Amino acid sequence: MATRLLILALTLLLATGDVALAGAWPREEGEAFVSAQVRQDADTLDDLPVINLYGEYGLTGRWTVGAKLDYALASEDITHVKAFGRWHMQNDGGSWQKAISLSVEGTEEDPYVSPAIHLGRGFDTAFGPGWLDVEVSASVSILDADVDLGGFALVGLKPHPRLMTMMALDVTPINSGTQVNVIPSVAWQYKQGKHLQLEWTHALDGIIKDEVAAGIWLEF
Repeated sequence: MATRLLILALTLLLATGDVALAGAWPREEGEAFVSAQVRQDADTLDDLPVINLYGEYGLTGRWTVGAKLDYALASEDITHVKAFGRWHMQNDGGSWQKAISLSVEGTEEDPYVSPAIHLGRGFDTAFGPGWLDVEVSASVSILDADVDLGGFALVGLKPHPRLMTMMALDVTPINSGTQVNVIPSVAWQYKQGKHLQLEWTHALDGIIKDEVAAGIWLEF
């Protein structure tokens, strides 16, 4: 137990960055974002949580690179890893931001590559500025070349300079069909470049899921 608590503490201390993850928007050259999140199944509160680490870095004005890692405290095992590169298309003055990306992810037993298209757009509302971020991806198994399609869409609103509210829809292929999750979340900026984030993931279709999560975003 002491080892697990130490891993959890180090995970939170190592997180340094800020998200409405850049998505279609490029991370500024030389700027980095890292987040740490603790995820807990709401139906089995006695179980140990899963730790999620995410980071990205603006390599150039049009290239963003990053990585993600999930660590299950119960099994003391890394359950998912991801490394990606994202190329942001030149903005021609239009309303939409556009990018394409390629990631290598999964586990040693189930590795796959995922090309994706990203679209993003900002907009104004009576309640504050908002944004839409959409990702359409394909997962191609390295072992058997099977292909699955998935998608992610997020709508965000900033009703206060220090508050972000977000609603996301995540569609992911699974063995028995398709997993569809709705993910409401909020993030509060407690200091410049530093946010606390709360999130709930609920399955609309597929495997039953109710997860709560708390995280920290730091940008530097």
